[in-house]
This record gives sequence, structure tokens and C-alpha cells, in this order.
Amino acid sequence: MDASNTKDKSLRVGTRLSRLATAQVDEFISIFSKHSPEIKLSMVPIKTEGDRKKDIPLSEMKRGMFVREIEHALISKHIDIAIHSAKDIPPNSNSELQISAMLKRADPRDIIINKWNLPLARIPDGATIGTSSPRRSAFISNHRPQLLVKPIRGNVDTRIKKIGKGYDGIVLAAAGLQRLNMIDIVDQFIDTETFVPDAGQGAIAIQTRIEDKLTTKLVSKVNHYATFVCVAAERSFMRTLGGNCSTPHASYAEINNDLIKITGLVCSNDGKTQYKETIYGNLDSPEKTGFDLAKTLIEIGALDIEGISK
Repeated sequence: MDASNTKDKSLRVGTRLSRLATAQVDEFISIFSKHSPEIKLSMVPIKTEGDRKKDIPLSEMKRGMFVREIEHALISKHIDIAIHSAKDIPPNSNSELQISAMLKRADPRDIIINKWNLPLARIPDGATIGTSSPRRSAFISNHRPQLLVKPIRGNVDTRIKKIGKGYDGIVLAAAGLQRLNMIDIVDQFIDTETFVPDAGQGAIAIQTRIEDKLTTKLVSKVNHYATFVCVAAERSFMRTLGGNCSTPHASYAEINNDLIKITGLVCSNDGKTQYKETIYGNLDSPEKTGFDLAKTLIEIGALDIEGISK
């Protein structure tokens, strides 16, 4: 693509097949088109490993199962832009690709929906709560050990339909329901201090090839600075810690008085053993801030928890 003439040019946007993934692409296209109306965008649905292997618990799959095929399509030039939920991207990025922009983060909190329309603290003992996230499972086990946590798979609509059919309630990300205009069915928003979010939760990441300078430049126009900085710190925390999808860990950053405030947590699968710290860092060095937080937890013993990569 000639940088001096983008008129009538088109870009192919790769994404997963789900309704939520489509909503995320629509959000990107809406914002992108305001900055570069001369560029035509087309969506290319791609089925990922995570979509194909719906019978395997997420805790048994490696992080990246929802992005690998999309990244491969980007590297092989079958698409020009990849759109992901930021939390799905492994912390060690592919050397040929880069996250060129983040859209403004939606609500980062976890939420609970249940057949009683009750907050987590008031759900009856013995109830079955569905989640495939080791992090959410550990937090539920810690805060409500009287509840039974059961793995659940499927897109947002599928999981919601399972309430009353083997599950009394489910825990999801608020951002997904927000983007699907379903936020009114939430029974409780769980604060980020009680349930520290997964790194990147609520953020949409836009990925391009490093070599494709023009597309990267065009995409960077939609970048939301605060989201980009905060997620960069969270991903650095994960990268330094060496955590994987089967390990309960979390990190959440926000800008506070022109500083990055980031909280990181590593815990055992039952949630009883926890290492949690909050630090502040400079806006111009988010990766260092995430690195420093991880090192702080490592120094007090976080790597001793079974399941953390050493």
C-alpha cells in the first residue's frame, strides 16, 4: 500500500467467529473509520483452537488458544489486522507481530449472574457456579468455600443459557456483556479489589505485522493511551512472573495521579495462599512497572506456589 495514496484501499480484519468477537470488530471499525474514512475494511472470521476444542477445559489448554490461528493468518498475510480480547494474547508476543493499539477499556470487573438474582455473598451454600477461569475459581473458593465451582465452556450466550441446567450461576467479564448490550442481566459487579481482573480484561488489542509500517501507522490513530499503558504494565507482570493459563494469577493497572497504579496477585488453586502487592510506576515505563511488581511477588515467595513456571 502506497503511503502517499490510501484512497480506495482496503484492509482485511481477522477475528474469531463469536458474536462478541464480531461486536469488538464493529467497535474497532466504527472508531477507525472516523480517522481513516478512505480505507475500506472487511472482516475475515477465523476459527481458533479454543473454538474447535470446546470439550476441553480452558485450564488444560495453553494461553493463546484463541489467537494462534489469527496470528498465523496475519503473519502469512491472509489478513492485515488482527483483533483480539487483550487477555487472550500470551505475554510473550510473536516476534513478527506487535500490538499497535488498544481501544478504550470497557468495564474490567467480573460479574455474577445466578438464578436467585443474588450477590455472591448471599448465594445459598452448595450452589454450583460455572467458570473455566482458574483465577475466578480460586477467588470463589476463597470467598465462598461453601459453593461448588464447575468448569463451563461456550460463548457468552451459551453459558448464560446453562443457568438452571446444571449450573446455579456463572461468573463472566462485565466487558463482554457491556459490548453485547446485555449488562442489565448482571446480578452483581464484583469490585477489582475482591476479584483482581485478568491482565488485559476488558481491553481490545489491535495487532499488525511489524514490517507493515503503513497499516501500523493507520491503526495507531485509534489507540487509547491510558488503556495501552495499563495493559502494557499488566502484560509485563505476567511475562516476568512466567504464569500460564492453569495458574491463578491476576494483574490490574489504572492511572492514578499521573502514575501507574498496578496490583498483582498470585494464589493457589483453592485461593487460600495468596501473594498480593500494589505498586506505583511512571507512565513512560509501564513494562518496568509490571516487571518490578512481579519481582516483588517473586521475592516474597510467589514462585513457590505449584503451577508457576520457574
